[in-house]
Amino acid sequence: MTSRSGYAAAALALLALSGVSSFAPQHSHFAPKTVESSTNGVFGTIKSAFNFAPGNIAKDTSLSAATLDPPATASPSAQTIEEYVTARGGDRPIRKVLIANNGMAATKSILSMRQWAYMEFGDEKAIQFVAMATPEDLKANAEFIRLADSFVEVPAGKNLNNYANVDIITKLAKEQGVDAVWPGWGHASENPKLPATLNEMGIKFIGPTGPVMSVLGDKIAANILAQTAKVPSIPWSGSFGGPDDGPLQANLNAEGTIPEEIFELGTTRNVEEAVVAAARIGYENGIMIKASEGGGGKGIRFVDNEADLRNAYVQVSNEVIGSPIFIMQLCKNARHIEVQIVGDQHGNAVALNGRDCSTQRRFQKIFEEGPPAIVPKETFHEMELAAQRLTQNIGYQGAGTVEYLYNADTNDYYFLELNPRLQVEHPVTEGITGTNLPATQLQVAMGIPLYNIPAVRALYNKPDLYGTDPIDFLEERYRDIDVHVIAARITAENPDEGFKPTSGSIERIKFQSTPNVWGYFSVGANGGIHEFADSQFGHLFAKGPDRESARKSLVLALKEMEVRGDIRNSVEYLVKLLETEDFKQNTIDTSWLDGIIKEKSVAVEMPSHLVVVGAAVFKAFEHVKTATEDVKESLRKGQVGTGGIPAINSFNIEVAYMDTKYPFHVERISPEVYRFTLDGNVIDAEVTETAEGALLADFGGESHRIIGMDEPLGLRLSMDGNTILMPTIFDPSELVSDVTGKVVRYLQDNGAPVEEGQPYVEVEAMKMIMPIKASESGKITHNLSPGSVINAGDLLASLELKDPSKVKKIETFEGQLDIAESSVDMDPIKAVANILAGYKLDAEAVAQQALDSVSDSSAAAELLVSTFNEFYRVESTHDGQIADDVVRTLTKANVETLDVVIAESTAHQQVALRSELVLAMIRQLDTFTDRFGTSVSEDVLAALDTLASMKGKAYGEIILAAEEKVREAKVPSFDIRLAELRAKLIDSETDFEELSKSSTLSAGVDLLTNLLDDEDEQVKAAAMEVYTRRVYRTYAVPSLTVENLDGRLSCSFEFQFADVPTAERVTRNGFF
Repeated sequence: MTSRSGYAAAALALLALSGVSSFAPQHSHFAPKTVESSTNGVFGTIKSAFNFAPGNIAKDTSLSAATLDPPATASPSAQTIEEYVTARGGDRPIRKVLIANNGMAATKSILSMRQWAYMEFGDEKAIQFVAMATPEDLKANAEFIRLADSFVEVPAGKNLNNYANVDIITKLAKEQGVDAVWPGWGHASENPKLPATLNEMGIKFIGPTGPVMSVLGDKIAANILAQTAKVPSIPWSGSFGGPDDGPLQANLNAEGTIPEEIFELGTTRNVEEAVVAAARIGYENGIMIKASEGGGGKGIRFVDNEADLRNAYVQVSNEVIGSPIFIMQLCKNARHIEVQIVGDQHGNAVALNGRDCSTQRRFQKIFEEGPPAIVPKETFHEMELAAQRLTQNIGYQGAGTVEYLYNADTNDYYFLELNPRLQVEHPVTEGITGTNLPATQLQVAMGIPLYNIPAVRALYNKPDLYGTDPIDFLEERYRDIDVHVIAARITAENPDEGFKPTSGSIERIKFQSTPNVWGYFSVGANGGIHEFADSQFGHLFAKGPDRESARKSLVLALKEMEVRGDIRNSVEYLVKLLETEDFKQNTIDTSWLDGIIKEKSVAVEMPSHLVVVGAAVFKAFEHVKTATEDVKESLRKGQVGTGGIPAINSFNIEVAYMDTKYPFHVERISPEVYRFTLDGNVIDAEVTETAEGALLADFGGESHRIIGMDEPLGLRLSMDGNTILMPTIFDPSELVSDVTGKVVRYLQDNGAPVEEGQPYVEVEAMKMIMPIKASESGKITHNLSPGSVINAGDLLASLELKDPSKVKKIETFEGQLDIAESSVDMDPIKAVANILAGYKLDAEAVAQQALDSVSDSSAAAELLVSTFNEFYRVESTHDGQIADDVVRTLTKANVETLDVVIAESTAHQQVALRSELVLAMIRQLDTFTDRFGTSVSEDVLAALDTLASMKGKAYGEIILAAEEKVREAKVPSFDIRLAELRAKLIDSETDFEELSKSSTLSAGVDLLTNLLDDEDEQVKAAAMEVYTRRVYRTYAVPSLTVENLDGRLSCSFEFQFADVPTAERVTRNGFF
């Protein structure tokens, strides 16, 4: 037996064997191109948490192996496809396949069949895949093209030009020499002309035969066959449920189809017939209008009155052109339950359990899960048997899905339809049964009986997986299902607008696998969703021992997922749905989600002021980038003006949200810190950009992850995993598109009145017809004509407002933000550097804090020197120079690093602020000796000398302050001067009168008073005499006596005014 770890190792080994890479778009339509090898693996980046190590983040691509469980044993002897087919009882080896599809279908098919080939033959290239590629898919960097061995470019535009065009598909199949065509889902997968034409050409269609597809693929014919097989059905246009209109029944004719006259009885060929049929059924429970050739949410509408029916009938007929249309009653409180069936050419039909797909919006699935836990085991087995009998009786071949409506209250089920193709949610079945469905399709197409397929035998607990003993699928039962899988579709849709589809580029998909979650995506990095593509671009699958475990695993994986690009996506909304009590308790039905959308009872909400500040952070960051680039572009052009530089760091922005404007002033106080001021509110936000472009912003005591994108309709902000659309304030008289697509038809004539909330136009987007509603009431004027191509933000119509006074007024915010005011705790040394770089801070406070923060005189000196030198470095290039010449010289020297030019210019433009810092630092020198116990170092004096050498008037105050500090530093220390003075006082040759008048005794009084307490009586007496003469140096002192009176040093003296003639002088006496 091969262990799961061995399976993982084998698959990972496969990655090292071969790979595929990017390609250059080609222009000829039917020339094959080979997709050459690269270092990437054949599966892209494996994303299977079931078999491979978790923790990968999809950067270039996010793809996964398709089958969740490995085969239990390896093929015992087969070495080639031919040998395998013969050994398994088949008759048609297939070595080359044309993938007649794109997107998710094409991606998944190649992944699954490549995986099977490697696990069975040890050669992932045992089967070659040729892809069809439109110019749009090439431009969107579609993953399936990268995965294929070769591709052929086909015409652009709608799928009728390419993937749904049978003539193009069959022509390519022949030219490329393929053995088979895999149709996938959608496009031409249900067109019976494709298998019929390929059969005539001798090329295998991997699916049912043309006649069977024609019958089962048509929902009207399928209902007739189900009724014939006694499968319960609900009232519809082929059976109204009354006593005298029994269900339509028919046997297949010689051509394998329903007789035309019986088929027509089930159709409504025009809107009037639909009105009659709906009246007979009754509107009480609601009416479904369905195109028999529709699917995937297209060609289906719900109505509950005649007026809506008339309009919806037109929409359905436009959405699936040429398809017959029928009417059926809505089954209320119903669950959508599916049975996965596979039939072979030998008359076998197996049911591979099923799925519950009840979470739908607009009849398109959101979540799928299996097994269908809501249905009792025996009831579900009855549903499986009915599906097997239905498909077996008509010789169905390939994978298909029988769909039922199930009422959990009554345990009743009703036939809904049979899809004669694989469905997008098939990996749910793979997860619970371990059956690789595309590989099973391939083996059935090779003529291998179902009971000889190893994965099927494993499901039925056959000990010999490569045995050939038959299995009676109607009598024998497969093993118990012991796991639960829940899937979530990842779509390019806007849940805030009723899941309207969007298109555009995808920069990056970040998907974090967990031990129980895997996923695959149809686009890689720098890809996109174009307007002709399906909106689904990813699928996640969570596995657990029970439903709740799987739900929790899926929630965690979705919370960690991130999609960057122009598109909207539903990831956050899906998390909210999974967290509802209805979903947890499994009490939902098919109308549950549409009700939630209508009532808007589930929404992704965040505090409004948090959103506003988050938007302000994004806008401010983008402003800095834009303003910086504008200055650089100016410099590149040789312009030397620097007038745009101040706006990089000081500017105003406005955020509009929920009918309120928030005008912020923004000041950058460091490269990473933005100070937002709004009506007295001050919030500092520290902002850094991650490698993938997200912003990490710390403010209000919390950290937030912010991603923003400006769109035609406003700002799309993703904050902490929640997406918020902040609409641009539009003129209410202008009706604009919020989707990309084309105009189908206007619903009112030019000049006709339209009411607020009333649909006024139908547009086609992502293959869906949808109405757009008027935002105000008034008279409408069409701006475009039907068929016009539109983009989001385009003007569709204008309104002459019915009541202009009712238009909402936008108020300007006043008051207190509901966010804590915050300031960034900036390191003082960094703050010094930021001021020197031109960022606005309190220079005096920063200088004080910086010197307080250093530990010793050496560090203090280093700080002072670096500050003075950095100031001088910047200003020396401008001192005495013409500003334009300086910018020109800097630009020439930094052509490749224009940020240097901007930085130098920013610093110089803030010379006044930077001067304040330098002066504050110089003032701090007054207390340097007291703080650090040593004098100012020579390095600091040298830096001050440098500052003093500047010439410009702007530096005058700094020059004077620097000169003074240098001069003071050249005077000997107090102790030295005191010792010198003492020596003079005891020198017998010193003339005390001359000494008292000496100019070198600059601080004489302080020095002398210190000596009055000297231990030497001679020094004390001399100091007293010189002190007295110093104080009275402007007088004549005829006599002076110093003596000790009662133990106290005293001085008595006579003094006279010196400016009076000697004869006239009056002698006065003094005493100390």
